[in-house]
Amino acid sequence: MIIQQCHSCVEKGKNAYCNKCVKSGDYYDVYKYAEDKESRFRKGKMIGTIKAYTWHDAIEHIKDNFFHNCSENLNINCEKDFAYLEEKPESIVRDDPDNGAAENPHGYTIYLNNEGNESGSLSSLKENFWDLTAAVSNNNYDKVSLSHTAHMEPQ
Repeated sequence: MIIQQCHSCVEKGKNAYCNKCVKSGDYYDVYKYAEDKESRFRKGKMIGTIKAYTWHDAIEHIKDNFFHNCSENLNINCEKDFAYLEEKPESIVRDDPDNGAAENPHGYTIYLNNEGNESGSLSSLKENFWDLTAAVSNNNYDKVSLSHTAHMEPQ
């Protein structure tokens, strides 16, 4: 989380930060939707953990790395403790209950892990741990370079 922004980043917006800002990394557990009609409302299968300074960073990482060539066709919703990203159905037929494509989208849910690394969730998923906090440069936050330079935490 961004604890305190420097003057320059305050002017850029709430998701902007640099090395002068006071910040602390949060852990976000990432789940792939289950293969059923209630997929958005169940955790599904945990695929990894992200360490990031903001929800925005975690969401951008999922968007850039798990949804290839369809970033405009996503439903994205971020709440206090979770967020979800899913493909928009190509056509929604509200009167047709048999329209499985509209009811079973491809997507991911992200949950804020308030226990951080203490929960043990990282121990079994070391190969699927993305530390986005290690990719911050001396320049002001740059969404594009951050999402493409994120790497796994060294073992």
